[in-house]
Amino acid sequence: MSGLAAYRKSWFFLLTFCMLTFTFIGQAQYKHCKLLVDSSVTLINGHSNAAMVRGGDTICLKKGIKTFLLLSYMHGTKTDPIIIQNADGLVTITGGSNYGVKFDSCSYIKLSGTGISALQHGIKIDQFIGAGLSVDGLSTDIEIEGLEIGNVGLAGIFAKTDPNCSFTSTRDKYTLRNLSIHDNYIHHTGMEGMYIGSSKYAGQVITCGGRDTTVLPHLLKGVKVYRNLVQEAGWDGIQVSSTDSACTIHDNVILNDSKLAITYQMSGILIGGGTNASVFNNRITDGLGDGIDVISFGKQYIYNNLIINPGKAYKPTQNYTPWLKHGIYVGPEYTSPGNSCMIVFNTIISPKSYGVRFTDNQSTGNVIANNIIVDPGSYQTLQEQAYINLSPATIDVTLFKNLTTRDINYPGFLDPGLKIFDLKSTSPAVNNALPVAGFDLSYDHINRPRPFAVSYDIGAYECSDSSLLDTPEHGNLTDLKLVISPNPFTDQCDVAYQLIHSTDITIRLLDDQGRMVMLRRSALQPPGKYQFIIYRESLKPGVYSLIFQTDYSAVTRKLIILNN
Repeated sequence: MSGLAAYRKSWFFLLTFCMLTFTFIGQAQYKHCKLLVDSSVTLINGHSNAAMVRGGDTICLKKGIKTFLLLSYMHGTKTDPIIIQNADGLVTITGGSNYGVKFDSCSYIKLSGTGISALQHGIKIDQFIGAGLSVDGLSTDIEIEGLEIGNVGLAGIFAKTDPNCSFTSTRDKYTLRNLSIHDNYIHHTGMEGMYIGSSKYAGQVITCGGRDTTVLPHLLKGVKVYRNLVQEAGWDGIQVSSTDSACTIHDNVILNDSKLAITYQMSGILIGGGTNASVFNNRITDGLGDGIDVISFGKQYIYNNLIINPGKAYKPTQNYTPWLKHGIYVGPEYTSPGNSCMIVFNTIISPKSYGVRFTDNQSTGNVIANNIIVDPGSYQTLQEQAYINLSPATIDVTLFKNLTTRDINYPGFLDPGLKIFDLKSTSPAVNNALPVAGFDLSYDHINRPRPFAVSYDIGAYECSDSSLLDTPEHGNLTDLKLVISPNPFTDQCDVAYQLIHSTDITIRLLDDQGRMVMLRRSALQPPGKYQFIIYRESLKPGVYSLIFQTDYSAVTRKLIILNN
């Protein structure tokens, strides 16, 4: 065959492959697609069949069944990521062995199962011996949403590149940045629901050329894990390690974690070595492990979480070492002097052993405050120490306003029998919490404004019963007198207040969705009378919450803006 004939033949096969792979672009429903990928295609490669894709383009996956999907050498940009999504129905990835979806050498990619509104999880990864999804191969800046991942032998999602003898993924060479995992359903995993970052933060040994070498695994910066449902994980529900900055884990629901009861792999959420995280607004229910484990350095913020029955079904007749399980556990691993942990505004119901178990004796400036802890299993042997257990007792921690009881009815929950732990207006937790110095909190477990009425409520929920707005100022509010006039108003209103003590001032105005539309701060105002004006300007008519916070108290008042 001549060279020209061979060229024409190879060109013909390439054209045929592309026609089979990327078809029907002209149809209206695919107008937004740069490439339309047939269900038979399992490789999308920026060096070959997707070489024409650029940042801002969309790759559409046709409905059907794949055995796996490998995404390689795909690079969007920070402002214009490449979007890969289902196009016309459910994309099912099943029947393979090592993994369902793999990112290899990719950056600025969004993988989404929300391509059509009829499907909440339009990409389904199911029945794999290995992992459901893996972000590795030095990939970075990846977003994953709208996936269902289930029935996998390893983790639902892995996100890390393990060091090897190329030494390209060591801490000095590579960082995984801006990983966002949200609105996914992950269930029935053999290991973790999510395994994010290396758990060997302090170093690991690899063998290269017959010699053992200790290397440091790479860091992650900017990890966001939110609004996921993780159910029936064999090990920890969500584990994040080696993430030293900008890590948030929030609004996730974790059910029945740690099903395989593997020692040291049992928690709803695990904050591992090298991680500095904010963990909030999560609901963790009926797991065999601890609700939240913290074995890391940094300033950890653990707040607004609801933890129900952690570890209670794990060896229930053996409530002693090594089978203790707690609502929240803070250990000394990977920590150092100067680190601290803030555990505030959580609700912990019926933990197997302790409500909060704190053994990190190197940290300083810790705070455990404004939590509700009900019926810890170790109460019969340790009494009050079962609620918050410090070991040793000399740990540097400030404790205040924790509501502790063995009586599930005492805190005034709406319906504990149905696991509804919002508060009645008559609850002793209502208006009874105190502000936490250095911690500005404006929302509760379900993102309602906090505080709502006279002051903060203890626990994860802020009661929003309108009758509380008529409660007169009292108790810890004697440092502040507040008058708003006129209210309702059309153009502007005057806010007058009187301070009895010197204090810092923070004033926030929230709309009816809990979004902050105004923020004012003033450092150390002396006692006296003050006044400022709120102008309507760009504010729409509606009901707003004005939250006025001092060092000693917080007051919420409703503002109503009328049409002109």
